[in-house]
Amino acid sequence: MKILVVGLGLIGGSICKSIKTVTSHTVYGFDAQESVLERALADGAIDGVGKFGDLGFDMIILCLHQRVAIQLLQDALPKIPAGTILVDTFGLKGRMVRDLTYRCHKYGIRYVGTHPMAGREQSGYDASVEHLFENANLIVTPIDGTDEQALETVKALAKQIGFGQIITATPMWHDNMIAYTSQLAHVVSSAYVKDFCMDDALSFSGGSFQDMTRVATMDESMWASLFLDNRDNLLYHLDLLIENLTDYRDALKQRDEERLQYLIAEGRQIQEENVRKRSEFNEANQTN
Repeated sequence: MKILVVGLGLIGGSICKSIKTVTSHTVYGFDAQESVLERALADGAIDGVGKFGDLGFDMIILCLHQRVAIQLLQDALPKIPAGTILVDTFGLKGRMVRDLTYRCHKYGIRYVGTHPMAGREQSGYDASVEHLFENANLIVTPIDGTDEQALETVKALAKQIGFGQIITATPMWHDNMIAYTSQLAHVVSSAYVKDFCMDDALSFSGGSFQDMTRVATMDESMWASLFLDNRDNLLYHLDLLIENLTDYRDALKQRDEERLQYLIAEGRQIQEENVRKRSEFNEANQTN
């Protein structure tokens, strides 16, 4: 295939490098920063520079901030040739998937919504690596109107560049789960590092501290908009977390050791069940 990747940050740059490393597809890139394109060309991550409307692209992959991409598509869709597969990597789906499927269908464009569950502490092209997606999950969000052949083409490419599991979800359920598994974790991490003990934390920290603080380095402009765009889901899970934390705080205040043991045991049992299900899931998919 001839593929155009729009936005060469961490995800877009890694997609380019992955495709060039393990496939025979031709990859073109587009980015607002000329210096990024120059580095990508020098690295061999892309074969050339392309843009919307250029003829011959079998697939266009959008790796931009969601709000920027939606604005860009207002003018770009009429320029994209019919039959092109348009893929997004946005962190939220919701009503956008239905809207974009409908709008693309008017121009004969085959849209597929995806969300690669992979990342690093650093962002930008310089942080991109060809192995970012190895054994990672890819969420796909097809709806009525999604082109099945295009969906299968996207899945095949995902497997080629290293994704382990491809998970199908409705757009709305995707956003609810992302509020819990990703956005809530980022809120907790950001709040956690605001303790005065952070000044001396390096001398006392272990793996649990590193896990809790890793994502606090998030980009504030991108994540603030993601939080607000998924506000209702995130508020629901944040309120539930505060309620659960309050249980622990109250037990501590009351010196209620029995209650503390119960709360800790409850959490342990839930996580043990989660680990068991994950193990069964991985074994089943390896067999398949």
